Amino acid sequence: MTDATAMSSRPRLRPLALAAILLAAEFAVIGITFKHGIDFRCLDNWPAGACRSASRSLAALYCVIAVLGLYALLRPTLFRDLLAEAGRDARPLGFNVIGFALAMAPLLFMQQGQGAAMMGPAFACWAIGMTLILGGLAGWLAPLRRWRAFLSRAGVTLLVVLAAGALAPVLAVSLQPLWQLGTIADATFRAVTWLVDAMGYDIVADPVLKHIGQGDFVISVAPVCSGIEGIALVTIFVSLYLWLFRTELRFPRALLLYPVGIATSAALNVVRISVLLIIGIEGQPELAVGGFHSHAGWVMFTAVALGLIAAARGIGWFNRHPVTAAASRPLPPLRQDPVAGRILPFAVFMLTAVVAPAISQNPALFYPIRVLLLAAAVALVWPAIRPTIAQLRRVSPLSWIVGAAVGALWVAIPVQAAEAPPYGALSGGLVLLWLVFRGIGTVLLVPLVEELFFRDYLESRIRGAAPDEPAPLWRVILAAVVTAGFFAALHDRWAEALIAGLLFSWVARRSGRIADAVAAHAIANLIVFAAAILTGNLAII
Repeated sequence: MTDATAMSSRPRLRPLALAAILLAAEFAVIGITFKHGIDFRCLDNWPAGACRSASRSLAALYCVIAVLGLYALLRPTLFRDLLAEAGRDARPLGFNVIGFALAMAPLLFMQQGQGAAMMGPAFACWAIGMTLILGGLAGWLAPLRRWRAFLSRAGVTLLVVLAAGALAPVLAVSLQPLWQLGTIADATFRAVTWLVDAMGYDIVADPVLKHIGQGDFVISVAPVCSGIEGIALVTIFVSLYLWLFRTELRFPRALLLYPVGIATSAALNVVRISVLLIIGIEGQPELAVGGFHSHAGWVMFTAVALGLIAAARGIGWFNRHPVTAAASRPLPPLRQDPVAGRILPFAVFMLTAVVAPAISQNPALFYPIRVLLLAAAVALVWPAIRPTIAQLRRVSPLSWIVGAAVGALWVAIPVQAAEAPPYGALSGGLVLLWLVFRGIGTVLLVPLVEELFFRDYLESRIRGAAPDEPAPLWRVILAAVVTAGFFAALHDRWAEALIAGLLFSWVARRSGRIADAVAAHAIANLIVFAAAILTGNLAII
């Protein structure tokens, strides 16, 4: 095998890591938004079967992705060949972006009390959106010819694995009658009571009704909340692992993975219920109650199963052959990857924007925490974005003019002041500290992160031309309009944001430097922030 052939068969791990981060962020945003972020209770509007289908479909996707990782342990050569060209063609990511927008589109028409009138359109948006999200990432990771070769070589085993992953949530629920639910619920109740009491909370516990809580917040540790679905899920994954690797494992030793997995799942479920109970006692009952029925539980139990399997793979006592350290190259320099530098901070920015409303009725109060997380993401990829920062030393005067015009336009259009300040009940020095963080985020971090993603990454991908070739005019216009449209969708004042996005795109294209768009965006935000401070109307930001 020549060196060139060897290089082509190596998996490109950076695109795979970025795809995993992007997919996790998109799933988290979709799951949290529709579960906790909107005023819509599924069972009040749609049939119970439709609500179960919507919830379990996303859980099934988690499990399918997890079992693909398990299958990769069995057939690493197949995946090395599949991912040999990962990340070389970014055009499929456009389908991913469109799919995410479609999956979020039901936010525009789902309203509490409207009944099942919009159920069909919502499911259509989710189905098509999820297909495009996964299809776009799949196309980015490998071209169609490699997928065909992969599927033809994987054979029936891959179909069994995918079917097991897709059916895992349904099977986990169906297996409940095989377990002693009452006994497990009793043990869970006693363990939660002991743990919360040991943490210093004065709680009231009713062992007959399985009620536990403090004051007005009381939960019921019913059999369905005992973690039995997670225990069944871990059992399914362990069974799949034992079947896939049956020729490599030592039996009956490997059967010990069943009690270890069940015990680990039960213990973590006790911790989960205890944490949610404490969250409810501390003043966030909606978040606590929602956590009992969110997809976080499925993700946790899937992670437990994969962690258990990964540990078993590294323990020679379970395996017939000695476990040897595989020759491997150092981890790829993710910090220096320009694609990571443009996607990762924006993914953190969007994820925090969704999580904050889910945990508080006043999400703006958590803005300093969002700034710290965003700054950490920027610092992580700093080597990749340092050239852009260096370009800020020679920004054209036109950037400052355009930025000032956008800021003036934003301030000139009147906005009604909010009834309560965004910093809530903070006072004195805490208000000043909150304003400092707000200014850092608004003027420094947000312009950098948004321009790197929208104008530097997304727009260039839609434009599609090579760096040394001019793109057709129609593609330039299409890229600018589509990117500005997505940019506007993130802002309440979408019309002003659309104009701003088009102007920032023009500045970047005219100078050939994304730093000019960053500077224009920063000066616009500085003017808006200064006007908000001077007038006391922070709603204009």
